[in-house]
Amino acid sequence: MKKILFIILIVIVAVLAWVYKNRGPELIKVDLPPTQGYQEFVVKPDEEATSTTKEVLVEEEAPEPVPAPEPVPVVVKTSINLAVPFISQAPSKNWDQPFQDACEEASILMLSYYYQDINLPSIEEQEEILSGMVKWQEDNWGGHNNLPSTKVVDLTLATFNYRAELIEDLTADKIRDYLNKGLPVIIPADGHKLANPYFKNDGPDYHMLVVKGYVDDKFITNDPGTQYGADFVYSEENLMYSIHDWDTKKDQAVGPKVGLVLYID
Repeated sequence: MKKILFIILIVIVAVLAWVYKNRGPELIKVDLPPTQGYQEFVVKPDEEATSTTKEVLVEEEAPEPVPAPEPVPVVVKTSINLAVPFISQAPSKNWDQPFQDACEEASILMLSYYYQDINLPSIEEQEEILSGMVKWQEDNWGGHNNLPSTKVVDLTLATFNYRAELIEDLTADKIRDYLNKGLPVIIPADGHKLANPYFKNDGPDYHMLVVKGYVDDKFITNDPGTQYGADFVYSEENLMYSIHDWDTKKDQAVGPKVGLVLYID
């Protein structure tokens, strides 16, 4: 009897050890900062300066010494959260093609509505827009394939007439700098490396998502690869580890760490 109980105990311990070893990534939770829209970062033209006539002194007087200004304390920003609306790459939860691979298109579309500062269209209209972007690629590039960041630049200009800038040698500090200017950053990634418990089958070979904010060393994203991707938080370590552009020759996400920002000219 003792031998049977011992065997049962060993089996239970082995099962628990297997479950612990193969457990999925845990959700990271942070207190989200208030959202800020793009219009809050737009520099408004200065009011027209009015000229004033100064009295000309007959005799020049020695200027009084000006006291040295007090040093301005440096304010280190620790959080920001841009008001980028969330769009899934499968808006109606239909993960068949072309939506299975529409993360690039969904990322561009999210930023379009952020810059325009207008409400999202219906689910049906979102699917139509994404499908239209896919059709443009099929008509002009001969198919709907994983896009390296340079091709996403071309797609953005062709479909929305937005200028996109490629950020090379991407770092966490560079991402924060752009976010502090009101500019969300689109990043390419190896989906297998992203710690997202909602991904199925160990995540996609290649993925794109929008970084829209940060809290200390955590990044706030809109991840179109899951219906639960709004305000999804990744650790800085995991996000930077996962960022890789698509290498068309190797057919893998093993390219350099780059990012994209969009501008409305």
